[in-house]
Amino acid sequence: MPKTELDGLPVIDTDESEEITVAVKAEDIEEGDESDPEQHPIAIALRRQRGVDDVRVSKREVLIRRGVQVWCTQTAALTEHLSNRL
Repeated sequence: MPKTELDGLPVIDTDESEEITVAVKAEDIEEGDESDPEQHPIAIALRRQRGVDDVRVSKREVLIRRGVQVWCTQTAALTEHLSNRL
């Protein structure tokens, strides 16, 4: 079941048609740990984007905190694309 709150902040589900583009570098993959939501290579790459305060990546969803709002999107497309690039 998707989270409705993260660190006391409400989680906003994104529209499934909304796309997120992230550039994962080789260093992100080397330094990251796919089993750790805070150290996932996608989380590391997203944190480099301006305005992103925190990111957590699980097998089902990506939670992106910007200020007092948390955005939630499905992980499947992001991780599938990352796996195909390795």
